[in-house]
Amino acid sequence: MIPLLIFWMTLRPIMKRPINPAGVWPDILFDIRRERGLTRKGLAQLTGISSNTIENYENNNTVSRELHRVEALLDAMGYDLEAIKRED
Repeated sequence: MIPLLIFWMTLRPIMKRPINPAGVWPDILFDIRRERGLTRKGLAQLTGISSNTIENYENNNTVSRELHRVEALLDAMGYDLEAIKRED
């Protein structure tokens, strides 16, 4: 399985969406869903998370993203959520 951060950093330069300086989760979820060929409705059916919630996550229209939901979305698309120590 590809570590999420490395995958996203590799994919990011070829994407057509603008970088979201407020956070990367909206872009990561959108990018992976599109790469997997899933619609929001299809991902909603796989996870039990509503397509409206997925849309809100992707459009950064929600104040908090519950971590267990983000993990469920990533898991359904074949990714793990990993914590990687920064080298400061």
